[in-house]
Amino acid sequence: MIKSDIVIVGGGPAGLMAAGKLGQAGIPVLLLEKMEKTGKKLRITGKGRCNVSNSRPQREFINAFGTQGKFLYSAFSRFFRDELLNFFKHELHIELTEERGGRIFPSSQNAHEIADKLTDWAVGHHVNILYHHSCDSLIVHGDKIQAVSCRTPSGLQQYETSAVLIATGGASYPATGSTGDGYKLALQAGHTIIPPAPALVPLVAEQGDRYGLQGLSIKNALVSVYTEGKKTASMFGEFLFTHFGLSGPVVLTLSREIVLSLRHQKRISLEIDFKPALDEQTLDKRLIREFTTHGNKKLKNVFRFLMPEALGPVCLSQTGVSGDIPCNVVRVEERKKILHWMKHFTVKISGYRSLDEAIVTQGGVYLKEIEPATLRSKYIPNLYFAGEVLDLAADTGGYNLQAAFSTGWCAAESMIQQIHQAQDQ
Repeated sequence: MIKSDIVIVGGGPAGLMAAGKLGQAGIPVLLLEKMEKTGKKLRITGKGRCNVSNSRPQREFINAFGTQGKFLYSAFSRFFRDELLNFFKHELHIELTEERGGRIFPSSQNAHEIADKLTDWAVGHHVNILYHHSCDSLIVHGDKIQAVSCRTPSGLQQYETSAVLIATGGASYPATGSTGDGYKLALQAGHTIIPPAPALVPLVAEQGDRYGLQGLSIKNALVSVYTEGKKTASMFGEFLFTHFGLSGPVVLTLSREIVLSLRHQKRISLEIDFKPALDEQTLDKRLIREFTTHGNKKLKNVFRFLMPEALGPVCLSQTGVSGDIPCNVVRVEERKKILHWMKHFTVKISGYRSLDEAIVTQGGVYLKEIEPATLRSKYIPNLYFAGEVLDLAADTGGYNLQAAFSTGWCAAESMIQQIHQAQDQ
């Protein structure tokens, strides 16, 4: 049996951050990574550009995680955005750039730079990374973990340890190694797992791509969520029609609560305002002006002046207005139907895509069983958790990665204190 002071399971952002900090403190660390390289999921985040954080205030960060966000107050008070940006600049020598919405990316626009330099930083502090090592069980005696058992290329191997950090990520994008391994380990230690579900995931429309709009991207729309007929959320921005329904930034952000509602068998529909900058009176004047200007043209040929051309046939089909009539004979009630459609296009949502397509997993290790100040298990005093394995999921915008870096850092800080205390006794 091989011995190490600390075993970290998972080489993603939380695991690498914790490993490097522990190594920096001179503590022997063994990092077990099931894949052939570290940070597989990190390397594809932000469409390969890696949105590491956001410039918005801490309160908005907390709110982005919904009711679970308060768990992060302690971690964020010790290691938040400013500390992370300073770490990237002075420890990893990575330049960062702020973009629209406060999103912060590496100036290189390359997620591999983040993953590679984090790995090099950890290795530079003598962290021992073992690849193709899949941890499948915790060996517990009394109330403490004594060792972990792994499947390796050469067979089963046990690693004795003083403490374990589980940083395996969630269950989204399983091809990157995020297959829910941490949940199984947590269950072995007596923890409760909130059932994992997709978060930040495309939505399935009841009628799929009935109108042939697949691939159409709408840049500026107001998308509102109706749950059991009641408006529950809305957001302005970009979305995309797909062959199964809807995707894109606004839909992904709204999907987190929608998924939970659908799992409770609630009826969900999205109402889309294609002209959010215009109130109905102003839009009506715009329609009158366009119909007057193009009076002799067929109505179906004028929609390109009002909205993406592909939406014209859908509008005519759903309103029952003929596209072959000249604009100057459109009746008032027909114009009102078109106006209402442009402001209240409705899509019934029947489901959501699988965890394979989810950016983030919601669900995971029950937060009430973890000490927020230390990230330590309330059941096993030498067991810690960090990152997406916890029941934490936020909107897009760099929030989830910041939480992974922050919890990884703070877990390591707590483990260092635990080791020093044990040495002093």
